[in-house]
Amino acid sequence: MAYLCGNAGYVEVGITRLDVTEWTATENAKWDETTNTASAGYKESIRCLKWLSGTVSADFDAALGPFAAPDIEAGDQVAMVLHTDASGAYTFTANIMSKPITNPAGGKITWSMDFESDGAYAYA
Repeated sequence: MAYLCGNAGYVEVGITRLDVTEWTATENAKWDETTNTASAGYKESIRCLKWLSGTVSADFDAALGPFAAPDIEAGDQVAMVLHTDASGAYTFTANIMSKPITNPAGGKITWSMDFESDGAYAYA
């Protein structure tokens, strides 16, 4: 087996590399029910849609601010690559759904961005 360590992963948005604390990607599918009288009492479905959703998280860099390097805001559409290591990555167009900033009283400030893929995606 060839296990991977997450410390080699990073994210690219356009041509900008982001060194992040973590990223997640979930493959989703929408199934529509097609059960009818010919189904012999069994539920039947057809997959209609596939997409990725996930989150990219990073520490807040006071020198850059929350919207710099790269300048991403909720509502943007960007080219995104989620690298697992030097040999593999998800590549897709991402719709940025939200970009929360977390400011805990007893810890470091962080930011994240939630995304959904737009169109086809690939892991290679």
